[in-house]
Amino acid sequence: MKYIFIFFVFYIIPNQAKSQWERHIVDNLGSGADGIRLRDVNNDNRLDIVTGWEESSFTKVYLQPKFKQIKKKWPSVIIGNTPSVEDAIFFDINEDQKIDVLSFTEGKSQKIFVHFNLHNKFLEPTNWKQELLPQSNNRMSWMYAIPMQVDNKNGVDIIAAGKGKNAAIGWFESPLNPNYLYNWTWHEIAKIGWIMSIYNKDMDLDGDQDLVITDRTGEFAGCRWLENPGPSKEQQPWNNHYIGAQGLEVMFMCIADLDQDGTDEILVSERTDNSIRIYFKHNSAWIEKVIKLPSKTGKAKSIEVGDINNDDVFDLIVSTNTLNEKKEGLIYLSGTKLTTPTERDWISISGTHNAKYDKVELIDLDKDGDLDVLICEENHGLNSEGLGIVWYENPSNN
Repeated sequence: MKYIFIFFVFYIIPNQAKSQWERHIVDNLGSGADGIRLRDVNNDNRLDIVTGWEESSFTKVYLQPKFKQIKKKWPSVIIGNTPSVEDAIFFDINEDQKIDVLSFTEGKSQKIFVHFNLHNKFLEPTNWKQELLPQSNNRMSWMYAIPMQVDNKNGVDIIAAGKGKNAAIGWFESPLNPNYLYNWTWHEIAKIGWIMSIYNKDMDLDGDQDLVITDRTGEFAGCRWLENPGPSKEQQPWNNHYIGAQGLEVMFMCIADLDQDGTDEILVSERTDNSIRIYFKHNSAWIEKVIKLPSKTGKAKSIEVGDINNDDVFDLIVSTNTLNEKKEGLIYLSGTKLTTPTERDWISISGTHNAKYDKVELIDLDKDGDLDVLICEENHGLNSEGLGIVWYENPSNN
């Protein structure tokens, strides 16, 4: 019996260790890392990062290092002073083939800043010139944005939205010369409560890009899409179409072909019932499937779809806010368990700790053939510094 007991001790401990993926730090030298946007800005076939650090009041750009350095902190540069920054995106605003950055701020700032990329010397602070987008000033607390061509003229436009007082979703119209920021014009599309997600997708198959959004609070809370009236009628109303989750506190969403049948589903994370809502299109109606989150995790924050365990079936990856409790804030559910999942079917990625995770990004950072999880965590630690920008190494192919 002595030898059997020793065998079980050594057998159980390694399996317990595998329940938490190894975590690697991209950057933790700041407070309040709030979201990740990805783009290959220097044409090296590696996705780079821009992130706003809300409590530290700056925006940073990160260049993804080569494979041998991927588990070390990434080269980075602070590109501007951005108080209460909530979102930042890569966007070549003046179409000079150099990727600029836009920062979106809330609180007492309520501005959109343009960080012009002057010489493509990304890691040099003097490469970046910050200016205010005048039409954005004090209009609302800005929360989220995407680039999109709306009117089929001049350059690419900016879809943007906010929260709270005067909150709306709308677009900034690119002028003939986009360098003249005072010539950008704001057009309101619809009133909102608190924007969380914006996707552009041709929902009615009429050839133009509509907007799919999650609105967290207020009269229009839920997941809906706004019908683009077309470039010749760009200032006409965008008709509203509900998809689901009306009246719920919806968070981030994703659009993906979960069942791999050739048609995208819409997946929404929501906090009211702490669930994932999956919407399947059937003729002109949406069919809803509800998957409750387990008690071992926090309040739903984001949902993403990908084949995590390399079984050719798409899985659900969920991030949460554990609300000052030590819980498993980052978890996933195998796609083979979607019909009637139990609490035990949810697998931990992060392990247990107090965490406020943001939106999940799936990317094979260590080039071993499986999807790793790249994410921000902003609210754990001294002065809300959090874990910062981190990635979790998928053990599937180890």
